[in-house]
Amino acid sequence: MEKKVSDYKADIIKALKAAGKYSKSLDIQVISLAGALCTLNKANDEIDGLDSVTISVTSRYGNETLAPHPVFKIQKDAQDSVTRQMKALGLTAEELTGTDEDDPLIDLTKKVKNSGRKKPNIIKRNTDPTA
Repeated sequence: MEKKVSDYKADIIKALKAAGKYSKSLDIQVISLAGALCTLNKANDEIDGLDSVTISVTSRYGNETLAPHPVFKIQKDAQDSVTRQMKALGLTAEELTGTDEDDPLIDLTKKVKNSGRKKPNIIKRNTDPTA
């Protein structure tokens, strides 16, 4: 079943509340982000069904040329809109989509991030000839 804009809106509000960033005044931007996510999902579904990335276009003079499929422009515009809206709302992809705690890459990234930089152990050469 395909997600609707209202489903995306509910997910975004849930993520904003979890991050402590939700306010009713953000609803216009939430709806904008939800629409962009829905458009992006539909464009990606359309791309999955394509046999070719180009289409044949006939000019007004009757010449045929190949052009990129229009769905790629829709996808790019939706991606740009999603990025802008998420930045405006202060959301990260992790906050919006949730995390998979069993993902080894996420686990490793968190370990590296949380480890910080420790003071290195400097081993000096023993200059005492009797030792």
